Amino acid sequence: MAKKSRKSRRKAKSKQQRPTRVMQPTVRAIIPAPAKASAARKVDLAQEYQYVFDDLRKIAIIASAMFVLLFALAFALR
Repeated sequence: MAKKSRKSRRKAKSKQQRPTRVMQPTVRAIIPAPAKASAARKVDLAQEYQYVFDDLRKIAIIASAMFVLLFALAFALR
């Protein structure tokens, strides 16, 4: 006996009625944040990110030293 083709299986599936599902919308309650938590507190950024400023200063010193070295080598190797 011959094997059924895919085409005939698709036709059989399309003829069958599938029950449709109706999705119910979900309702989420919006809870306002307390006023005390949302108040901005004053932060000293210079003290908070001191390590970043130190790193940037080191990078600037190294970059300027490398540029000086590049210019010196450019004139010396001509």
